Amino acid sequence: MKQYEDFAKLLINPNGAAPIYNCLLNINNKKKNINYKIAVGQIDASDKKIASNYRFRTGSITKTFTSTIILQLMEEGLLKLEDPFLDCFENNETKKILSEILFFDEINYSSHITIQNLLQHKSGLRDYFADDERFFANIKKYPNQDWNWKNILEKYFEYNLNKKGVSKPSESFYYSDTNYLLLTILIEELTHKSYYEVLEERLLNTLSLNDTYLEFYQNKKSSTPIAFPYHGTYSLKKVNTSFDWGGGGLMSSASDLNIFIRSLLRGQLFQKVETLQLMMNFEDDNIDVPAKKGKIAYGMGLQQKKIGKHKLIGHNSAYGGMVFYNLETDSSFILNINQVLAPHKAEWLLKKMVETFFS
Repeated sequence: MKQYEDFAKLLINPNGAAPIYNCLLNINNKKKNINYKIAVGQIDASDKKIASNYRFRTGSITKTFTSTIILQLMEEGLLKLEDPFLDCFENNETKKILSEILFFDEINYSSHITIQNLLQHKSGLRDYFADDERFFANIKKYPNQDWNWKNILEKYFEYNLNKKGVSKPSESFYYSDTNYLLLTILIEELTHKSYYEVLEERLLNTLSLNDTYLEFYQNKKSSTPIAFPYHGTYSLKKVNTSFDWGGGGLMSSASDLNIFIRSLLRGQLFQKVETLQLMMNFEDDNIDVPAKKGKIAYGMGLQQKKIGKHKLIGHNSAYGGMVFYNLETDSSFILNINQVLAPHKAEWLLKKMVETFFS
């Protein structure tokens, strides 16, 4: 256990342009009776030490929760993955807003986007958050603004991102939060419930994830303290991140995320084994991702990484969080460093954790 603590301590640096104040680790293997819960550092610029039970913003790890719900709805016959997503909407106002979501080469391809395209980031849609710097600038200017899917898409259309499609649907992989925004709208349309209610019913209550809730949409479920992320030296503690919603809005703990990823990848959340296999279809292994995102193997709300000879399945987060599981050995690895501008350090830490565990 000390080795892992030492790795985490190497990352702690409260100075510089991208300070890392804390690091949380959880390593679990029931066969070996291993359940390491490690906390290093302080919660922020204060001297208050962090503890292993602290909650944190999960960011894009939320996408795995959302994709799980979509696939449950598929099992129940409420949708087919090959369905054009627009065909699933009975609300004409919603359908009208979404009917011009994607143009490529000046041609409207919105009606060609399938639910599977959205799950796999193969819709051709731009990212409403990352593809125009004005969105984050607006967040910093108005940190208390409440977001919903309509005012998010207002910005999307205002910035003409709908007119700047990456490709036609199905033609290429492009990681975009817009895909999971649309999937979350779809969940509400098909269930006639709010997204957080569906989360509660299908996942949070079922798995007794008592430290997990949809921030800004639900009240805190417990008094467990929270460590908030930084974007460089800018604390996001007082920033309303309701724009993340079904693509990144969950607050959780390492223990809860461990329960979730294990339950999911051991087949406990679906009726059929085939559904999980579908979710874990990484046929496009090592897809080239534009700009600085490197290579990625992506299924349906799940990523696959290979460290040495060991394959890990899970998801990472822009906040410096990672949740991964090794099927062959029933081992899970969860970490969070609460710094947006240090993804390479989170990757390094995961690599060290996995290499040490299997050495």
